[in-house]
Amino acid sequence: MLTTLRNSSKNSILKIIFGTLLTILIISFGMWGTEDLVGVTQKQSTVATVGKIDVSAQEFYSLYSRQTEEIRKLLGSSLDIKKSREFGYVDRALSSLINRALFNNEALQLGLSVSDINVRDKILRDDAFKDDLGQFSELVFRQLISESGYTEDSYVEGTRQDLAREQMVETISTSLIIPNIMKNSLSKYNLEERTVDYLTIMVEEEEFAKPSNEKIRKYYEENKSDFMSKEFRSAETLLLDAKEYAKKSTVTDEEIKLLYEERKELLVEPAQKYLHQIIVDSKSDVESIRKKVNFNNFTSTAKTMANLTEDDIDLGWNTKNDLPDEIIEATFSLKKGEISKPIESSFGWHILKIIDSKERKEVSYEEVKKQFENELLLEKGKEAVFDLQDELEDLLASGNTFAEISKILEVKMIVANKIDNEGIKQNKQVNNEFQDERILRTIFNQKINEEGNIIDIDKDEGLAISLVTDIIKPRQLTLDESKELVRKKLIFDLKLKNAQDKAEKIKNEISNGKSFKDVANKYKLEIKGVKPFTRVLPDSSELPIPLISKIFDSNLGDINIEKRGNSEIIIAKNAEILNNLSNDEKEIKEFTKKIKDDLTIDLLAQFSEALRKKYKITINDDVIDQLN
Repeated sequence: MLTTLRNSSKNSILKIIFGTLLTILIISFGMWGTEDLVGVTQKQSTVATVGKIDVSAQEFYSLYSRQTEEIRKLLGSSLDIKKSREFGYVDRALSSLINRALFNNEALQLGLSVSDINVRDKILRDDAFKDDLGQFSELVFRQLISESGYTEDSYVEGTRQDLAREQMVETISTSLIIPNIMKNSLSKYNLEERTVDYLTIMVEEEEFAKPSNEKIRKYYEENKSDFMSKEFRSAETLLLDAKEYAKKSTVTDEEIKLLYEERKELLVEPAQKYLHQIIVDSKSDVESIRKKVNFNNFTSTAKTMANLTEDDIDLGWNTKNDLPDEIIEATFSLKKGEISKPIESSFGWHILKIIDSKERKEVSYEEVKKQFENELLLEKGKEAVFDLQDELEDLLASGNTFAEISKILEVKMIVANKIDNEGIKQNKQVNNEFQDERILRTIFNQKINEEGNIIDIDKDEGLAISLVTDIIKPRQLTLDESKELVRKKLIFDLKLKNAQDKAEKIKNEISNGKSFKDVANKYKLEIKGVKPFTRVLPDSSELPIPLISKIFDSNLGDINIEKRGNSEIIIAKNAEILNNLSNDEKEIKEFTKKIKDDLTIDLLAQFSEALRKKYKITINDDVIDQLN
């Protein structure tokens, strides 16, 4: 089937598309957030049957594993099925697969069909099966198909089912009409813009009264729980390092050339331009700027005449794909050191300055040979590591010690003697062998004298398993031991209190009639502003979200105060309330699409509930419980 698909893609454009295609069809076939292929082959065991469709144990476990990956990384250990039920992960994975099966059943009953051409086009368009360089690898494709337990035919048939389901979902979505009264009211509310002027008080710069020993002692007594020693642990860890096994492996020139042939059409560095930009809304503004701007004053002119920041101006390196279609031809016709004429795009009027330029470059076999060789060696090292996993588990089950396993399997064992969760010893020295974050998380989540789970080490270049041999629990530090830390925390609290008091004074003075500018000058603070922002797209990069909420809940001229982290306090004044966007047809259209998308999701959820009543669902909990 793969050969057939490849033979249908003879021209270079389709080959490039094909290089971006396939992992999502294994990892993500649907709109439900699921992350693996819904199989169509018969399995010996199923976790659920939905109408005429079986949900296999393999596909359930694949999705469940992906959905729990982040929590497993955080804990440094795997979740068993029992714990996962408590956290809701089992229900979430099962619900995703059942939802998909429900819609697939309905698509089958409606007789929705999909042609081979549509299936092929779907596969060619999907962004998938990329290697570390973001390019298609047939080796990865075949490996994932095999590991997932599917044939190429069943994989393609799964695509066909998904396309049929998408037809039905698209019909539901396109038939949804948003009433004008809803569209207008929601647009007016959500597209209202606010601008603020604000002052920032830096907590660290606040003056404070030097605390006496008595105040330090009192602060210590009131906050004793904040002054505990670190927990220290001793541990043994077996390392199955893929890099070490890679050193023992070999690759042939034929293997390297095969990888190069698979990728060479995409091993092209496209032409690039390093750009500075001035962008404004009106043609008259851009013409005025173009008369004054030159290569040397470009940045200063952009700031003064267009009110742009450094980030607005400096676009960095750009390929043709990074730019709006309207400005590509003009931009790439310019040479280093040249400035463009005003160019209009859907974003406004641009003037572009070419800082530097790179020509298109094809990468030769010799240039990437060593890189590809190392990549293949590391892959072989990883395969060797995973081949050892079963032997490691058997030896552990037989009661062998870590030291014995280290000799039998010829793997490295590292030992930590009383380290904290950052790999630091009690004498403040760094234990360089224990700097892998995943291993440290595992050690500090394990019980004493119980083997942990086998985990991926950082950068996924091998496996590790740890045994905690000793735990030194945190203890209460005395005042003498923690006095310097107590003093620093007390000083910070004093500074923070002074900053908060100052913010309230500023608010009261402005509320009592003093101008924002006069108060800022009095306290030697700089007034800053932000671009207009909406409820839908708040300027969260500059203002904290809680402050933005306060701003939209208050009136013109009101003062709001909010902390930003633990280091700053912001005093913001509502400077403008604008309703221009609520009359902008383009903005209303985009916002209406968002409303429609939200309503569609809700409608599909209700449709899913109706399908649950139509199609019989049987869940096999015994199979799920055996999947640890």
